[in-house]
This record gives sequence, C-alpha cells and structure tokens, in this order.
Amino acid sequence: MQSRPPQVMAHLPTMRPDGRLLAAAAMAIVATAGIASAQAVPRDFGLPVSCDFGVDCFVQQLPDMDPGPSIIDPFCGPSSYDGHDGIDIRVRSLEDVQRGVAVLAARDGRVHARRDGEEDVLIRNDGDRGRIAGRECGNGIVLSHADGAESQYCHLKRGSVLVGTGDAVAAGQKIGEIGYSGLAEFPHVHFSVRFRGRKYDPVSGRPLDAGCTGKGALSSGLFKPEAAGMLPVDLTAVLGMGLTGQPLDHDSLAVNGPLPGLSLDADATLAWGWFINLRKGDVIRGHLLAPDGAVFFEGENAPLDRNKATYSWYAGRRQPPSPGLWKIKMSILRDGAEVLSESRIVDVQ
Repeated sequence: MQSRPPQVMAHLPTMRPDGRLLAAAAMAIVATAGIASAQAVPRDFGLPVSCDFGVDCFVQQLPDMDPGPSIIDPFCGPSSYDGHDGIDIRVRSLEDVQRGVAVLAARDGRVHARRDGEEDVLIRNDGDRGRIAGRECGNGIVLSHADGAESQYCHLKRGSVLVGTGDAVAAGQKIGEIGYSGLAEFPHVHFSVRFRGRKYDPVSGRPLDAGCTGKGALSSGLFKPEAAGMLPVDLTAVLGMGLTGQPLDHDSLAVNGPLPGLSLDADATLAWGWFINLRKGDVIRGHLLAPDGAVFFEGENAPLDRNKATYSWYAGRRQPPSPGLWKIKMSILRDGAEVLSESRIVDVQ
C-alpha cells in the first residue's frame, strides 16, 4: 500500500517556569498525519557550528531520554534536563558572541521557518522569562530535508540570520551565528533533529523515547564520521582557569569570560577554575606553584552535593604574588579517580 507523505506544521513551544525546554522545541516541525516511512533515520549530518570543541566551544547539554519526569542523558548520565530535546553547543561568554561563531546547515535542505530580530539578553529571573514567553527559541531556523528529516537551530544572534523562508541551503553553509536570544542562560545554539515525526538524539542516534544506554560515545549517532570525530569524548570540561586577587563572581563569567591577569599589587593570590558538567560527589583539587618552584597552595573542595551544569571554584592565600611564572593545576576527582586534569602557566608582572 502506498503511503501519503505526512503533513507538517510549524509551532512554537511552551517552556517550564524555570526556563527549561519542554518536549516541543521552538518552531518545531511536527508530523501530524500520514504513515511513517520505514526508511532509516539519516546518519549523515554535519556539525551545526564552526568551532574547535574543547578550545572555543563546548557541549553543555544533551537530550533527555526519559519521556517521564526522570532526567537522563543518552549515556545514562545527568547532562540534561526534563524535556530537553537537542544538543546545546556553547561558547564561553558574550565576548565570544561578539567575535562571531558561525552556525552551519547540518545537511542540504530548505528553510521551512525562520525568525530574527529578537534581543540577545541572558535570562536571569522570572521577569526575563515572562518577557520572552512564546518566543523561547529566540532567533531560529528550521530546515526541512528531502527524506523527511528536519533540523532546528535556536538562540541565534540578532541580525545574524542569513537565510529566508523557502531558501535552499547546502550542508556546511553559514546560516547564522551563535547568540543568546530567547530563553538562554548562556550563549549557545540548540540543535535538534526530527525524522518523520519522531525526535532523535543527534549524538547517539536513538529516539528520545528509547531510554539511555551506557554504551557508546559522542562519536556515534546521526553525524557523519568526520563530524562525529570532532566531538568531545566527555562532557566534563574546563572553560577557564587562572589567577585572581579577589573572590570570583560566577555569573559574570558567562558575560565577560575568563578573568584578566593577576597584578602584583593584589592583596591575595588565588587560583580559580570554571567547569561544566560536574557530578554529585566530584572533588576539585587545586595545586599552585610559585615562580621559585615552592608549593604556594594545595587543597580541594568538599564533594559536590549535587550535579552542576556549570561551577566555579577558587582558593589560595591572602598574600600578594611575587613576579614570575606561576604554575596552576586543576583536577577533577570522581569516585576517587582523576577524570580530568589541566595545567596553565601564568606570567605575573
């Protein structure tokens, strides 16, 4: 029996009061009639951004694979939130947004819907959320692909959308830039995929209602092998680290980015780190060597009481720095094992 192609419609989503995406994403394309094709979901998507993962962009969140009230990412971890239906690729701060990070069409397709003109404003409170109600995707684009797949790109920078409704686009073509329009608490692009009415996780290739699997990695899924190979192996990452002479303001990091260098007239010498995707029980260990090679500070925080999508930590001594090359090492311990370790050399003059 020959099936009719599904009818589609564009619609806006609703959001939780705390700003988290519900199952329907902004401007999503949803199959409303017809019989789903037996054709397999396509696995030839390119990356939706032009950046270097782990250097100037990072995977912040994955889809929620539990259709109920529980929250679980595709690999049975905590890097998601209730109803999240895509992958969030972030840059560090608004400084990166101003420099411009290209959002790319992940496949050949045609623009089904687009929106531009929404302000780039980080969401901080309920008043901010109410202000953008009904426009949570912010500036966004929906592409329809020839085999019945759809891809969606949200939170683009105002004025950066380069395509119009009905335009044909090629895979890898720049269609906008990462921003923080709509319901965004950090600058990023939200990328999601649907195929004949069903939502799929781009990084594992599994339907969002299929539950999680402890197997696999970010290098499998709907992306082409060369694109998948550019994704990080683990979501836990260091966004920045260095030296400061004053307490750290976590909220300012997403605005201004990593702190400026430490000056010799500072009253204290503190090592700081800025992290994403930490888990309950994780311990941050800091190690700071003075220019003469002596251990200036060594210590760690108490185990985290819950999962942390973003987290910052600083520690040191109330003592002015001496000039020269300081060496900082930050490590993440999980269940007693070191899962991440990074070092920096900081020249204090």
